[in-house]
Amino acid sequence: MYTTEFVDVPLGELLTRVQTLKHQGMRFIQLCAEFPERGIGLLYTFYDETCDNALNLCVEVPEGAEVPSIQGLYFAAFSYENEAHDLFDVNFVNMKLDFGGHFFNLAETAPMTVISPEMKAEREKAAKLRAAKAAKEAKAAREAAEAKSADRALTEDRASADAAAVAAVDAMAPKPAKPTAEERAAQMEAKLAAMDPEKAAKVRAALEAKAKKDAAAAAAAGKAATAKDGE
Repeated sequence: MYTTEFVDVPLGELLTRVQTLKHQGMRFIQLCAEFPERGIGLLYTFYDETCDNALNLCVEVPEGAEVPSIQGLYFAAFSYENEAHDLFDVNFVNMKLDFGGHFFNLAETAPMTVISPEMKAEREKAAKLRAAKAAKEAKAAREAAEAKSADRALTEDRASADAAAVAAVDAMAPKPAKPTAEERAAQMEAKLAAMDPEKAAKVRAALEAKAKKDAAAAAAAGKAATAKDGE
């Protein structure tokens, strides 16, 4: 009569127990993975044809723990181990045949996110639409900045408008790291060198005027703070 037995086996004893079953001549049937309350549960099924009995080894795997591969004893386990790795992120070690996470074409990382060709095409289409939308929004932002600079030029003197335009362009440029004062000065000099000489002179004059104004304001603030401390 066919019987089924379930036995809890600690992860550290798994390989030794499987070696014993191999020595006893039991046949490997399958390996299943599941998510219990914590970690990952692995169910190894073996079959003893002499007494018509199925033996199930139940192994609880803590999150991130390494699981010894049984392919050296039962090579047929390669498909089950690669499946459990891709779909449940089980970390098998010493696998004879390791697909490196490409046994399945997955939409995302584990668990259980197998993707069909139709789903993949749809996701790629959606990604292209998002990229096009982002590019359109970036273009609109640039045009708005340019329009704002043009409006400012009608109400401000030419040198201030040019300086503001340069500042607006600088603000829109990606800045992976905040440059130092020396780097900012060098960047501005490079921009001025590429401008029309007359226009560059106006921008330079506006920047110098702003620098003097800032310095005067800082000096006045310093005097006020000194006077307050002396009271």
